[in-house]
This record gives sequence, structure tokens and C-alpha cells, in this order.
Amino acid sequence: MTQIAVGQQLWNYQEIGSGKSTPILILHGWGRNGNEWVRMARDLSQGSGRKVYVIDLPGLGGSSLPKIKSIFDYSQLVVDFCHYLEIAKVIVIGHSLGGRVGIVLGSSSPALVERLILVDPAGVKHTSIKRGLLKAMAKLFAWVPRSIRSKIVFGLMDEDYRNTPALREMYRAVVAADLRSYLPNIQAETLVVWGEVDPLLPLSLTKVYASLLKHSRLRVVWGAEHDPHLTHYEQTLRILQEASE
Repeated sequence: MTQIAVGQQLWNYQEIGSGKSTPILILHGWGRNGNEWVRMARDLSQGSGRKVYVIDLPGLGGSSLPKIKSIFDYSQLVVDFCHYLEIAKVIVIGHSLGGRVGIVLGSSSPALVERLILVDPAGVKHTSIKRGLLKAMAKLFAWVPRSIRSKIVFGLMDEDYRNTPALREMYRAVVAADLRSYLPNIQAETLVVWGEVDPLLPLSLTKVYASLLKHSRLRVVWGAEHDPHLTHYEQTLRILQEASE
């Protein structure tokens, strides 16, 4: 485990394996840290002969809470991290929140991203029962004082939001934007990996990615939910190994 300071941002990361080929950069999901990807990183490094960087995203794991106003500010911190370590190009593997960051990197930093692998990525807003209920509740209780109304709505918010009070400002900043308009700007070859029965981000969202990404392929992890790298390890490993060869 290594820690470095890049500007005002403290980074916690692990550097696994070696090799002269383009390294892999793994970006984890919200409320997680890089440790859940270490086993995968070791297997990917051994299989591909690539160095793999597993980072704790800002504000999560052992990395310090950033001062940011948007997902774009947040993603720029990852670019700064790569520049600091003199990493010219990477293959990005981004899961959930990490996929959201990967979309921004692929769109805004094409020179950095050689290949993009999105695993059940967040970033494209979709209609859900919970989202509709929140909007309905906001209208229904418009007459209720804000302090009370906030408590009502707060109880219906995402569990991640409720359970991480220190990160709520960052949460609002990084999940606010719908990134579908950025997908056509991604020039890198992109593999979209999705859990067949993901209850958080439904498989139907892959249609959006297929229609907007210029160079994309889809692989479904059959029987998996939102965390195929944890629940269906061998199947996911094979997919990621093929994509990083």
C-alpha cells in the first residue's frame, strides 16, 4: 500500500505486477475501496504482463476527501494522479462510480485512455420507481416546512447517501450529471460488462451505451447482479483478461 500527495489530494493506491505494456487502472464503486479489486488485479497482471494500479478514489478508502464541484472536477483528480506518476496511457477498468469516472476520462482525456472497460457503470440516468416516488413526494409535501420535508425525502434516498454523511456533498456533485451526451465523444475501444440481473442499474441501459458509443462491445455476466467481480469472479476475470490482452 502506497500513499502520495498530488497537490492537495492524498492518494491511497497499490501498484501490482510489472510490464512495459500499457498499464491497467482500476476504479472502484461508491462506498468501496481498491482492496476488493486486488485479487482481480493480480490475476490480470499475471495473465497480461501488465502493471496494474488499484486506487482508492478520492474521499473513499484511504484517499482524502476532495474539494470538488462536479464529476468533471473529480475525474480531473485521476488525470492529475496519472500525470504525477508519469503514466502516459492506461486501460481503464471502472465499476459503478468508477465507470462514471471512466466515461468522463474517455471523453475528456482521449490521450490518456487507450482502452475503456465499464463494469455496470453509473452515469446514465434512468427512470425507476424510487426516483418517481421521490419526485412525487417532493410535490405532495411542498407545503410542509423544509426541515421536516427533508427528513421525509431523506428516508427514501439511496442507502449509500444515507450511510455516508461526511460524503453527501461529494455524492451530490458526482452523481448529478447525466453523462449520456459524453458517450459519443469517446474514441477509445470500449467494452461494456453488465450483470444480467443488476437491480441498481438494469441491463436495459446497455442499449443506450450500444447506440451512443462508437467502438463498443457488450459482455453479460449471466446470473450476476451489480458486483459481478465479487459474485461471479471467474466469469468476470475471463472477460477482463480477454479485454486487456
